[in-house]
This record gives sequence, C-alpha cells and structure tokens, in this order.
Amino acid sequence: MKLRSNGHAFLLTLLVLANPAPLHAEEEDHEKKALEHLEKAIRSGKEGNIKGISSHTEEGKKELIEANKEHPYTNLQKPIYGEHERAEHDKEAFEEMDEAIGEAQEGHVEEAVEAVERASIHLKEKIDSK
Repeated sequence: MKLRSNGHAFLLTLLVLANPAPLHAEEEDHEKKALEHLEKAIRSGKEGNIKGISSHTEEGKKELIEANKEHPYTNLQKPIYGEHERAEHDKEAFEEMDEAIGEAQEGHVEEAVEAVERASIHLKEKIDSK
C-alpha cells in the first residue's frame, strides 16, 4: 500500500497523539537543562562571575519556556493556592530568575546568587511534583 505524503503526515500525527511520551520526555529534558543552567549560574556567582549569573540564568529561563510550550503552567484561570503545585513552582521559578537577572545587572552578586538558588529549589520541586 502506497501512501501519499499527506498520508504520512496523518499517520505521524496519529502516532504522536497516541503516544505523548516523547513530548513529555522533551519537556523533562528542557527542565533538566534549565536546572543545569541554574546550577552553572550559582557556581558563576560563587566565583564572582556576574556575567555568568546573568547568562546562565537567561539560558535556564529559555529552557523552562521551551518546557512550558507543550504544557503551560503559568497564568491559570483558577489560581487557588495548593491546587496547581506545578504551576505555583513554575511561577515562582520565573519570578526568582527575573530577580536574579535584575540583581546581577545591578552588580549585586550575593542577592543574585540567592535568587538563583531559590529559583533552582522551585524548579526541583516542580520536577518532583509530577
């Protein structure tokens, strides 16, 4: 049986819909990469490398945005505390990353490192709450 290219695309779509595991794995990969970047930002800060804090935190933020493309957890319709644990950790992680970047831009190494550490904790808790 020979399928046209539309048939191949349709079959591929069906396979992806039938097995969402690859999408979930991709989300996990982005979360892990984000966590790695945050750990690098923390190390950079402890070494006094303020540019490293900013750049690694920005990269971590980009990875977390990629992880959220398939399953966004921010800006929920019903923000009830404790009901959406992943969303709460996600929101807090983004806020802490933004704070870390701002502190680094102002030259406040210690405050930037503390914000990255808090972001890292929230991201770990998000990952663990699956």
